[in-house]
Amino acid sequence: MKEYSIMKDNPPYWRNKRYPGCHRHEIFEGRTGNRDKSIKDGLVIFVSPEYHRLIHKDYKNTWLPIKVIGEKTWCEYYNKTPDDFRIKYGRNYI
Repeated sequence: MKEYSIMKDNPPYWRNKRYPGCHRHEIFEGRTGNRDKSIKDGLVIFVSPEYHRLIHKDYKNTWLPIKVIGEKTWCEYYNKTPDDFRIKYGRNYI
């Protein structure tokens, strides 16, 4: 499967294309299959190893805002509603 991201570039925090030395971060994760849905829907970002550690370390100030942006981007890109997002991903972040 080809990697792609529907997220807008947001340097220096993340990019929407893979670059040398970066890590892929799935915005939505979990045992419910949200990681696979994230990959399929393009809800991934490419980040430096240092920023990737920060995302996982600081949920409230780093990862949660990315999830909010991810949900908004998904709704806009796929012309869906926040309720559609909740049905697919199990909850809302907006």
